[in-house]
Amino acid sequence: MRRTIRMVALSMLGAALTLGAVAIMPIPARSAEAGAMTLYTDPASGQVYTKRCKHCVKLGEYIPAGSTEEIEQKVERRVTQQTQQQLDQERAAMQADEAAKQTQQQQWNAEMAKQVSEIQPFAREFGDRWFKKISIGTLVYGDYRYYSHTGFGPQFLTQQVWPGPGNESFNAFDITRTYLDFKFTPTDDVSMRVTPNMYLQINTGTTCTTTSTSTKPITTKTTCVASSGDKSGLNTGFGQTADGDLGFRLKYAYIDYNTLFQKVLKVDAMRDDKITFGQQPNPLVDWEENLWGFRYTALTPWNYASLASSQVGVSMKGPIKVNEIQYADYDFGVYDNASFHAIEQTSTKQVMGRVTINPFGAHSRYDSFGLTGFYDYGYSNKCTPDDNSVVGNNSTCGHIARAAALAHYTAATWGLIGEWDYGHNAFSSSNLFSGSGPSDAIGITSPSPGPGDPGYGPWYKMVGNILNTQAVQMGWDFLGHYDIPHTPFTAFGEWQQFLPNTRVGHDPLDFERYDLGVQWLINKYLRIAVDTQAIQYYQKQFTYAEPFGPGVDKKQTLVPDAVPRDTHAFMLHLEFRY
Repeated sequence: MRRTIRMVALSMLGAALTLGAVAIMPIPARSAEAGAMTLYTDPASGQVYTKRCKHCVKLGEYIPAGSTEEIEQKVERRVTQQTQQQLDQERAAMQADEAAKQTQQQQWNAEMAKQVSEIQPFAREFGDRWFKKISIGTLVYGDYRYYSHTGFGPQFLTQQVWPGPGNESFNAFDITRTYLDFKFTPTDDVSMRVTPNMYLQINTGTTCTTTSTSTKPITTKTTCVASSGDKSGLNTGFGQTADGDLGFRLKYAYIDYNTLFQKVLKVDAMRDDKITFGQQPNPLVDWEENLWGFRYTALTPWNYASLASSQVGVSMKGPIKVNEIQYADYDFGVYDNASFHAIEQTSTKQVMGRVTINPFGAHSRYDSFGLTGFYDYGYSNKCTPDDNSVVGNNSTCGHIARAAALAHYTAATWGLIGEWDYGHNAFSSSNLFSGSGPSDAIGITSPSPGPGDPGYGPWYKMVGNILNTQAVQMGWDFLGHYDIPHTPFTAFGEWQQFLPNTRVGHDPLDFERYDLGVQWLINKYLRIAVDTQAIQYYQKQFTYAEPFGPGVDKKQTLVPDAVPRDTHAFMLHLEFRY
């Protein structure tokens, strides 16, 4: 009995020591289901069980050293170590691959540099020969125009025509001019320009009219009249047929010799001067268009009256500079009597010259104050060698002269031009009716409106006699512009007074014209303008006593309503230049 009690006591003491050991073990913070187990013991045998048993008593909770959380942490650490090891291996592989690629790129760059260095001389030669020597540009003029009053008169812009009196509210959209501009400079010594031009043709061929008798039997008669053509010599004529098509012709084609004064004559003040041969701008028109700056809205004075913008011939031109300051600019030439859009028929030639003096110096061609003189002397293009014995007017062999004197000032934001013009046989009926004229002007007899009214026939003959009998012209002009501050808008204007024949004491054809408007500069390539233009015959209406009537008795012919009707128009213009 005593032995039994002793064994039980020892067993309980062992269990207590075991529980004490468990109790003193540090237990990490965790949830209730962190892996702890309940222990049981049999007092009789002293054995410890993990499950409830018969005669067993509960010893307490036991937490194993290798808990679930610790196992998970060990697994996580192992996975992390494996992942980091894999990443390190992949990073090392990528670095090795990148190093290989860089090595390959360096080898490729070295090879390309070698090839480029071998090609470079050829590429440089090709670029110098072509890309740096060729310039291609374009210029387009377009407009919309509305006429509140229509009459006979010169065209406002090239190829702008309108029906005559009685056609108020006529309006039209136009593309009047398109240019492609090619410039070549193979060497510093020589350059060339070729400028083709598409334009609206205003010619007709043959016009036929049919008339019928008013009595029986009724018969009809058809008459055809050549309404357009050029007479050449005594027995020759050139017919024209255009029918309003868009035509294509050459505006400029000329060669410049640029270094005569610089390399050959070695005149430092004229080192920029040149010799030009071919179809080129004449000395006045292109220069004045650039001086004014609004050619796309209206023609300059002599270009409006008769002088074409381009001639075929040879010229010498350029500035005279001292220390890079321009003190003069000149342009002299010998040309065909025909313009660039006509065939030369004469054995004579015309000479033209312009001199501009800048007394205070100028930093560019059109800068500052200038005084300009221009003179042109030639003959009518109708004066062929077999017809030159005929001493006459500007429709046969009379000499033609034009002169102009200009004073002008161009500042940064404004410019003003004053001009005086003189001419001899320099304005004909074809110039007067370039915009609109009676049908008689192109070879079609004007119909009679009614009994006692002969139509425009007598009036047209009066015009021919006024303009084609050794006529002397005179005119005054003002052109200018002003940039409106802090805006892209510019106000511009032109006013011209022109006397077609000062030898006629009371000339019904005396006129003035104006062009007033505002421009919007959208960018350096595109600009538009709104303006109003008019041709006004300012003499009061009267009956003209025609001294050169058709009668053999040389009696005067009376022409009623001799003063033509005015023409007024409102326009929207566009210019694209690149």
